[in-house]
Amino acid sequence: MWYTSIGGMMKKVVKILGVIVIAVYMAVAIFLTVCLLNYNDYNITELGKNSLIIVSDNDLEPDYKKNDLVVVYKNNNEDIYNGDKIFFYNAYQNKVSVNLGKVVGVQRINDSEYTYIMEGDLPVSSQYVVGKMETSKTYPGVGKILSILESKWGFLFVIIFPILILFIYQIYAVIVEMKRPLDEK
Repeated sequence: MWYTSIGGMMKKVVKILGVIVIAVYMAVAIFLTVCLLNYNDYNITELGKNSLIIVSDNDLEPDYKKNDLVVVYKNNNEDIYNGDKIFFYNAYQNKVSVNLGKVVGVQRINDSEYTYIMEGDLPVSSQYVVGKMETSKTYPGVGKILSILESKWGFLFVIIFPILILFIYQIYAVIVEMKRPLDEK
């Protein structure tokens, strides 16, 4: 008799765990879809005033390591001063990368446009500025996970394939239900 109550309790635990797994999967699927739908022209996810930068190489060391996820807040142009380190898009030979540099000069062009002079006399227009280093948040190692999930194959195997299997199972269940004789129903 006591084993019956344990069996009932186990069914509840399995049901609760199933609901938790489905909820986590749905949250990941929704977040990943939102990230992919909010890519900018440089294939960087922008969520409001935040950009999700995945550090894919060692160019940003020692400040950031490969596979870090850096969430960079977009600062107002007038909030960037000499000495600030800023993230900016660098388009060179049709390859866009996110760089980090130190501002050594600020030129105001008009009310909405600035040009920042970076170390090495590199001018960067304010339209290419992502944000300041001091207003960014780093998540070590999370960039690798997000880059895998955002890839074509990652999205296929994590989102599309499980949904396809569930859809096929539902079709199978409907067919089995339709074939069952009326007296069994």
